[in-house]
Amino acid sequence: MPKAGSAQFSLLTLDGASLLGAKVKAFAWSPEALQEDTTGLGDSWTESTPTGIRRAVVSQSGAYFDTAAAGMHETLRAMPLPARTLIWSPDGVLLFRAVGTLVTTYEVLATNGALTKANVVYTISGALESGGAVIQAPEDKTSTWTGPTIDNGTSTAGGGQTTQIVTAKDPGITGFVGKLRHSTDGSSWVDLAVFANVTTAPNQQTMPVVGTINRYLQYVGTITGTGTIRVSSGLFRN
Repeated sequence: MPKAGSAQFSLLTLDGASLLGAKVKAFAWSPEALQEDTTGLGDSWTESTPTGIRRAVVSQSGAYFDTAAAGMHETLRAMPLPARTLIWSPDGVLLFRAVGTLVTTYEVLATNGALTKANVVYTISGALESGGAVIQAPEDKTSTWTGPTIDNGTSTAGGGQTTQIVTAKDPGITGFVGKLRHSTDGSSWVDLAVFANVTTAPNQQTMPVVGTINRYLQYVGTITGTGTIRVSSGLFRN
């Protein structure tokens, strides 16, 4: 299995707002199977029984106090926050998503002789989804482009969900339309999902896909106007 370094952690967004600009030092996530203590009178050893319920715990630490527009502080400072969607990729290939993300702790750390930092704890009111694939890695673009062909090895019949994240956009770009295409052979393409026109950023969209998703995938971005836009996209197959 290929190993991934911290430099490959290419995506961390909350409802489309990128948190990587704050230089997060550590990010951790884990699913937990909840247990109930069923130790009774007369038992000589403790006993735990699975409840059948799982939860996800996500935290990030050591991020610098980023007050830029659409930065981490502006995104998180209003407490309590409504449930949002947290999306990340630790290696630029696999994609993770936590729908129903609640920011429960935003701790600002200030020490003498050091830059101000912040820790964040997320409570996930829902499921932690893994196994997604990055189709368009987060990149700055200035003109219409067609992304690389992604080979998923096989097709799947159960549909899925696509996501597109626009974290930044220059005012000179008056519109942007992204779409995912799929193919059975890597040469003949048909549209799988077409996202709504983007005129402001940050912007995050999720679309369901019904039916067969072919083996090969590709992202196409169409820019109207001039300037730079930063876009990423991925797919979760059912």
